Amino acid sequence: MGLAGAEIRRAKLRFGLLTGAVSLLIFLVLLLSTLSSALVGALVGALEGLNADGIVYADFARDNIAASRMDPSVVTSIASVDGVVAASAVATFTTAANLTGAQADVQVFGFSPNAPGAPQGLSDGRLPTTAGEIAIDGGGATIGDVITLDPAGTSLTVVGLLRGAQFNALPTMYTTLDTYAEAFALTNPGLPFVPINAVAFDVADGADASAVAQRISSEIPDVTGYALDEAVALIPGIESISQSFGILVGLTFVIGIVVIGFFFLILTVQKLRPFTLLRAIGTSTPRLAATVASQIVLVVLIASLIAVGLTLAAVQGLNTGLPVTVQPSLILGVVVSVLIFSLLAGALSIRRIARIDPASAVGAR
Repeated sequence: MGLAGAEIRRAKLRFGLLTGAVSLLIFLVLLLSTLSSALVGALVGALEGLNADGIVYADFARDNIAASRMDPSVVTSIASVDGVVAASAVATFTTAANLTGAQADVQVFGFSPNAPGAPQGLSDGRLPTTAGEIAIDGGGATIGDVITLDPAGTSLTVVGLLRGAQFNALPTMYTTLDTYAEAFALTNPGLPFVPINAVAFDVADGADASAVAQRISSEIPDVTGYALDEAVALIPGIESISQSFGILVGLTFVIGIVVIGFFFLILTVQKLRPFTLLRAIGTSTPRLAATVASQIVLVVLIASLIAVGLTLAAVQGLNTGLPVTVQPSLILGVVVSVLIFSLLAGALSIRRIARIDPASAVGAR
């Protein structure tokens, strides 16, 4: 660290500019990854967070719960399939509501308490158990608020707050199936019955959810079953969003590594004569390599601290309506990855140092 620190102190501007550039690149990786997770979570969090092993749609739904419509009687048929230990209806529709004093579109889910298909991610309060109660994610509501659905005029009291349970990036409310059916019937008068959108199911211990889902698809007409993670992955548009953000994150990451690698390679080439003199007076190659490696580590760690601070500030200042949070696991993963690949990129400089011939120090300045 003696040689590394001395050089950094002597070339503060040079290393400062590198640290600033790397911190901005790490910041972009963290911010894009965070926004990607938040966007996907806001679009499909309601399905990701279902307390179930699998889900069944109508076969014409094209893997979209909002497009699925089924007769409630199908729940009994699915529950009787071998490997299914419990099944329950899940229903959803989009409507307008008077939410915290303003009109807004909301997504309403109906579920059965203590049955497959109940939401997870409760952050405060409790899940609804009786008529007229809801748990909500988003919209700025608090426990005790009364939300009125339009045009049905159904008044619902908030008894729980959820996180990571939104659908279609809308404020998402969860209520009992009876309350859901009442609101749906008032919003859509004249229907012979209130349809359900899906059936959530749990499988027996040790059973494979995908195999049970295939059994449901083959034994029950006009439905298609999926393991829950398969259903989430098949939601239209999610794969393209994930791929787009993944490309941006990947390119930013690669650019950062290239910047670090070439900076230290150029720096090494510029210092070949001093390095040659040091080799000639007995300084070992491992010690010179350690100097480069320690500079890389120092630059990346300082840049990471700056980037994390910028990311936290940016997330606090965002007003996207999405539940954006920076996960500690993401920070750790990005910082460790950048550090490892930066050291690998620095191997070009170390290789150049290893090829120095001490005998060429004659005449060096």
